[in-house]
Amino acid sequence: MKKPTTTLHLIGGGPGALLALRRHFKSALAEIGRERPLVAYVGAASNDNAGFFTMIKAALCTAASTARVRQAKSASPRASASDARALLEECDLVFVSGGDVEHGMNVLHDKDLAKPLIALAKAGKPMFGISAGSLMLSAEWVRFPGDDATKAELFPCLGIAPIHADAHAEADNWDELRVAVDLLRRRGEKEPLGYGLTRKGGLRLEVGGGQVKMTPIGTAIPRVGVRANKVVDLPPLPL
Repeated sequence: MKKPTTTLHLIGGGPGALLALRRHFKSALAEIGRERPLVAYVGAASNDNAGFFTMIKAALCTAASTARVRQAKSASPRASASDARALLEECDLVFVSGGDVEHGMNVLHDKDLAKPLIALAKAGKPMFGISAGSLMLSAEWVRFPGDDATKAELFPCLGIAPIHADAHAEADNWDELRVAVDLLRRRGEKEPLGYGLTRKGGLRLEVGGGQVKMTPIGTAIPRVGVRANKVVDLPPLPL
């Protein structure tokens, strides 16, 4: 039996990117083809911040007025993990929102939602990430204990998208992504590679059967890799 293919949209987002978010979200819903699609909003990275949810929901519903967006709450001690899992099972699309990547991963693990999300993705559930949410859906991200760059280390994310990426960091020339790629190099990865999810762009991935099909959306996608044992810019993925 052929294994299901999971479609992922990993969007950079960030300040001033709501119009681009609307376009990409509308395209993702069009692929699902449901008249009134149900979207499960995972706000773990922002600690289920109500104001942030209201802003994002308004943007999403403007893009697709028939979409139903409901929170899969996880951050509050009173949040019901069983209710969140039920919504994730029922929904047509999982939307993983932004905030702090490491905090978001800790919340998902604390509420035992990481494994269910991975299982749903393996079963073919479409997923959409923005900003930190895109990084949470990816393989790993980098942290700086004590804000000390010399102590930088990678930590695991959901790994649903088998890539390393950073979001809306054009102004910083993708500095943290370069650190992550260098850590991969030092770890002995054969071909370390990082993708820059731009403010107005991102990546569409089809993952399944050990294969990954990757398509830039919105903008060309910067890439960082290793040549001659040094972290360098690689040609971007063109539209």
